[in-house]
Amino acid sequence: MSKFGRKLLSIKRFWLVGFILLLSNLLLSVEIKAKTFYVSDTELKANVRTGSDFDRRIIAMLPSGIQVTLITEEGGWAEVALKDGRRGWILKRYLSDRPGWRVTAQKLATENQSLQQQVSNLAHNHQTVLQEKTKLETDLGDKSQKLKELRKANDNMKTSYNLRWFLGGAGVLLTGWILGFWMGRMRRHRTSDRYRL
Repeated sequence: MSKFGRKLLSIKRFWLVGFILLLSNLLLSVEIKAKTFYVSDTELKANVRTGSDFDRRIIAMLPSGIQVTLITEEGGWAEVALKDGRRGWILKRYLSDRPGWRVTAQKLATENQSLQQQVSNLAHNHQTVLQEKTKLETDLGDKSQKLKELRKANDNMKTSYNLRWFLGGAGVLLTGWILGFWMGRMRRHRTSDRYRL
């Protein structure tokens, strides 16, 4: 083989490798650009067929709201990948880029029921807290009344205690004064008796 032939073969290989890389890149970009779609509410169940024709065999019947991945489109049909890995064709009009209204309504109804249960629980808890608050306020009022009574009794005891000490001190002073007066008289009386003798 001549140099020119080798060079031509090398160029052909180069272009072949380039073409294969370009083709694989395009195929990968188609897979990467695949979008998620949902079976819409227009049908209760949508048929997935082996090809883009009504004569093709049905491989699945998808209920509303099922998620599929769009691979390609062809003349009103869409090739989709199911979650179990199978591929098939479905009429494009049965697909939507948002979950179906029925599915959304069911989801919202479930969330609404859950929220209503939470509201009911919160209302019950609120009522329980209010009852507990009323009970605590009543207990606080009773305890405050008892505290006032105990303070009054304490003040009375202090007054009585101080009065006893005062009377005890006054009694000691009075007793001392009486004894002093009496002892003074006795001395005078003895002194005057001595002078009499």
